[in-house]
Amino acid sequence: MKKLFYALLAIWGLASCASNAPSSKTDKQHTESRVPVQRIITKSKFLDNGKNIRLYVNLNLDRTAQYAEVLRELVVNYTLYPDYTNRQIIASGAVAISTDNLVEHNGWFTFWFDIPKPKEMFTAIAMTEIRDVRTSNKVVNDCFIRFQSGKSSDYFAFFDKTGKIPVMQNYCNVQDSLVLKSLDNKAQSFRVFRYRYDFEPALSPMATSQRVPQKKLYVDSSFNITSNTPVYFNTEGLFYLTKDTTDSYGIGLVVADKRFPRMTRPEKLVRPLIYMSTTAETSDLWSSKEPKKAMDNYWLNVTQGNQGNAKKTIKAFYQRVEQANRMFTSYKEGWKTDRGMVWIIMGEPTRINRTKDKEVWTYIRNGQYSEINFTFNKRTNQFVEDHYELQRYAEYQSIWFPTVEQWRTGEISYQMSK
Repeated sequence: MKKLFYALLAIWGLASCASNAPSSKTDKQHTESRVPVQRIITKSKFLDNGKNIRLYVNLNLDRTAQYAEVLRELVVNYTLYPDYTNRQIIASGAVAISTDNLVEHNGWFTFWFDIPKPKEMFTAIAMTEIRDVRTSNKVVNDCFIRFQSGKSSDYFAFFDKTGKIPVMQNYCNVQDSLVLKSLDNKAQSFRVFRYRYDFEPALSPMATSQRVPQKKLYVDSSFNITSNTPVYFNTEGLFYLTKDTTDSYGIGLVVADKRFPRMTRPEKLVRPLIYMSTTAETSDLWSSKEPKKAMDNYWLNVTQGNQGNAKKTIKAFYQRVEQANRMFTSYKEGWKTDRGMVWIIMGEPTRINRTKDKEVWTYIRNGQYSEINFTFNKRTNQFVEDHYELQRYAEYQSIWFPTVEQWRTGEISYQMSK
């Protein structure tokens, strides 16, 4: 029994290494004889390029693809609209994919193209349709664009050490080599502030009466960097870069340990369990001076000593945690965010409707409920663009608690393995 934790952790580690993108299916290797439903997963961001806006789109085809194949088999078109509700077309066009605007890294492909700035417009929505000719799968990536802005993040972004691939997420790993740059390669000095703070996990979706007190962040250290120069972050923490200390918005970056978005250390693994645990269980897990032993006891108690069930549930649960970290890290780790919490417990939504100010996640499951929506409102945040807060309701308990119970009985790990 004492070795259960190590065995489970090893199984989780081996399963995670092959995971390149979030999926509601199990992360099995695809075979020619049994190919599951495939999806194209995308992220995007823009940078001001003077007279144009350069749009970067990062995608995973959810299949093994060679660079030369993607050049031949990717069809991309874009359409520019005034906003999410106005379907008047401002501009549109086909995007030619070539070796000049496509790069590959760790199974993800990044392409970019320029959109001329429309006259007398301040913002717009770029809808980029991406079609994989081989599978006929397609997806429309949406990106909110500002054409006139004083925000540093609209002009400067972190790129990998080659200077070609922008960092799409709000995090990097300790000792990653990055380059802060603008498209005009202008040299600019930035002041960097480091905050060392352990943010709290998201509150329950039913916590309508609870109010989180405003957190005061204190600068732990600060230093200067210059754009176009490689930079390394040797310590974990929340970093904030600004050209001028009077600026209201800068560039935020979470620097995490080398294994992130995976979690492997026992003292970190216990923390996301708050979403499926009782108050007493959480207290025991978080306060234990022996986190490995506490993890053993927790999973054995939850699964009533069924080690096989425990292994499957651990694997499924921490797959969700990794996905949440990868997709939703903002100024804090993804699993701590409202969207991360809902993703971990509820899984991938049936559909997501997004507007300028909010996201609505819809879940449809026969036998439990016909339809349930989680609404996330976009909030202004000095560190990141994509900070969302869940609109909480007491009525969520009728679906939240039964779903948590499914985790504790192993039903969800069974569903994910089907």
